[in-house]
Amino acid sequence: MDQTAKSALGPQANPRMPAEAEAESEEPPSTRAAPRRRSRAGSPGQTIPQQTLAQGKTAVRSRPARGQSGAPARRSARPPIQTLEDVRQATWRVPDVRDLEVVVLYSLALGLERGRSEDRLADQETAAVAADIATALEGHVRGTHRVPVWDDLPMVLRQFDPRRHVIFNLVESLGGRAFTEPEAARIFESMQFLHTGTDFRSLTRASNKLTTKKLLEAAGLPTPRYQVVRTPTQRRFTVPLPAIVKPVAEGGSFGVTLDSLARDEHELVERVRACLEIYRQPALVEEYIAGREINVALWGNAQPTVLPVSEILFNWTSDPLKQFVTFDSKWVSDSVEYVGTPGICPAKLSAQEQARVETAAVMAYQTLGFSGFGRVDMRLKDGQPYILEVNANPDLAADAGFFRSAACAGYSYREMVLHILQLALDAHNA
Repeated sequence: MDQTAKSALGPQANPRMPAEAEAESEEPPSTRAAPRRRSRAGSPGQTIPQQTLAQGKTAVRSRPARGQSGAPARRSARPPIQTLEDVRQATWRVPDVRDLEVVVLYSLALGLERGRSEDRLADQETAAVAADIATALEGHVRGTHRVPVWDDLPMVLRQFDPRRHVIFNLVESLGGRAFTEPEAARIFESMQFLHTGTDFRSLTRASNKLTTKKLLEAAGLPTPRYQVVRTPTQRRFTVPLPAIVKPVAEGGSFGVTLDSLARDEHELVERVRACLEIYRQPALVEEYIAGREINVALWGNAQPTVLPVSEILFNWTSDPLKQFVTFDSKWVSDSVEYVGTPGICPAKLSAQEQARVETAAVMAYQTLGFSGFGRVDMRLKDGQPYILEVNANPDLAADAGFFRSAACAGYSYREMVLHILQLALDAHNA
């Protein structure tokens, strides 16, 4: 963000870290992640003026792919011997999407090393999404391969050629272990495979909520106040109550139930203890913002396009302290929360709210360095958005939020899948 934009955000943009937080740092609990600092209470969310949001908005369609010439042939007295590594390291331009074979790669739901048994429901859906995506690609690419992976990713990939095969990435973990979603992308890239969605570095940033929070704060973007707790003996809390407690490095609303909301300090201590015990990772304590639940789907590379904004309604309850998205509301189809939390698109927003929400989403997407596609979840209170999550490679199920927004923009499921694939090729050819 340039200096003019920072100034317009007000005096609380880029808040300073408390001395006790500055004094301690450690690696986040994700594979090869960037350094992070220890727990802190974030500053109150900043208000984004409408003028700044209009200036910051960069939602435009991605540029057409630009080609690169192939690597020059080596001169030799006799024909050179070309190794597989030579092929992988050569500069090449991705051909037309119709000439490619696509490997729809997804993680098996054999078990998880942490969490609750119900959490497997989210992983089980991945196989169904992989089947839908493979079906959508049929007739539009040279061939498709639907391939499950557990903990043998390099071996699985050796049967494919990175010059002919592109990975449609649906891998959410390796071996059921936490913090391994970015590791899958790192392996793809080390073996020279193109893949859909964002790259290893951005996945690493997004997979840890503390890292994401710090990046949002550094960019002057509003996010609820928070604190990260690593031990059950913690008794000093700086986040105002009520607060939500959730694992620091899980997606899909893992670990979030109606009981995750703490109304007093006694409940907070209990919620933190349970989170640490069940998920075996630090707990994020986050200020609860009573407001509207807004989802913003985006796709593109350097210049993302904002798709129509969605809102999650909480028709099943009038209690504002229960109006938040839980694991059951996402994954347990026979639960009251699932049935009673429909998504509507487009959300009914004023012009000012629309501008603030869209621009905050674009700035968050770019701050984390995303490419391909993503979704930014936020709460909207008194016209002010507060960013909760910046989701890399969000769920692409036909009944999930990303396709809801794509469909509202006029895309069929097949068109959405093909566009996501094309964005991966555009990123390589740019």
